[in-house]
Amino acid sequence: MRGNELPVQDVSDWNVAADEPGGRDEKVWLRHPGTGENWLYKPVTVKDGHTQWEDWAEKIASNAARLLTVPCADIELALRHGRRDSLSRNVRPTSYEMQGGLVLLAAMVADYRPGTDNVRGRPGHSLTNIQRALQGALPPPNAALPDFFSAFDTFVGYLVLDAWLANRDRHDENWSVLLPTPPLGPTEPRRLCGAYDQAGCLGFNLRDDTRTRLLDTPGGVERWAGKGTAWRFEHDPAKGAVSLVELACEGLQMVSSRTRAYWADRLVKITEDDEAQVTAAIPEMSVPSRTFAHELLRINRGRLLRALR
Repeated sequence: MRGNELPVQDVSDWNVAADEPGGRDEKVWLRHPGTGENWLYKPVTVKDGHTQWEDWAEKIASNAARLLTVPCADIELALRHGRRDSLSRNVRPTSYEMQGGLVLLAAMVADYRPGTDNVRGRPGHSLTNIQRALQGALPPPNAALPDFFSAFDTFVGYLVLDAWLANRDRHDENWSVLLPTPPLGPTEPRRLCGAYDQAGCLGFNLRDDTRTRLLDTPGGVERWAGKGTAWRFEHDPAKGAVSLVELACEGLQMVSSRTRAYWADRLVKITEDDEAQVTAAIPEMSVPSRTFAHELLRINRGRLLRALR
């Protein structure tokens, strides 16, 4: 490990606290031996002999979220029994229960079909319905956001982050609401849960020869970025889903001018040096993967800023 690289923690001796039933991949909750906190262990996927680097993708996503001030899960890089993985700190605070977007929308939207049904067009998972579901809710506890922000103002920040990262995986189980439980009082408001499960970004599953070809082809990365669609949100299957940038801009038009100005200002203040720093300390990233991620961040931030003019 080079001196400026992030440490990779061996968690082989951490006890298993619980299985995680959500998602398609193997996940377990591990208990930190020092703090007693639960962290979600998520091993990287190996498909047809090709490693898909969800670990560094999710770590970079958390670094980028902090630049934008988007509340999100803490992510650490780790090894367990010699296998690479990421660890995600539990985003459910004490005295709260999590209720996924799937449950919220199913209870209030007549034509909603859960993403688990694999229905084309993702009916019902629209920004309008999400805004309704989040009505009256506040941002996550201790979020570093303006006092006037609502839960939906915060969710729009998640959309901006997704567009910047090329994260197409904000489905109806990848956002949640926090419901207060005792000892919190009955007047305690619902809150949006911090962002989580953001590994499906930055071309994490590309092979290095593909990254190199795109980098070496004039306009290659930009054309690849333009194919990033919000297919997890409601759309007309015949027309196809809008781009992640278009969805983020749609969300920004649904909030107040000062909320819109806040997210735009956060993007403006990020520099290319900042974007380089979010990848710089990630160990064992190949040169093509690091270069591609940096270029993708630069391109997508420019697309967002041009769309917001």
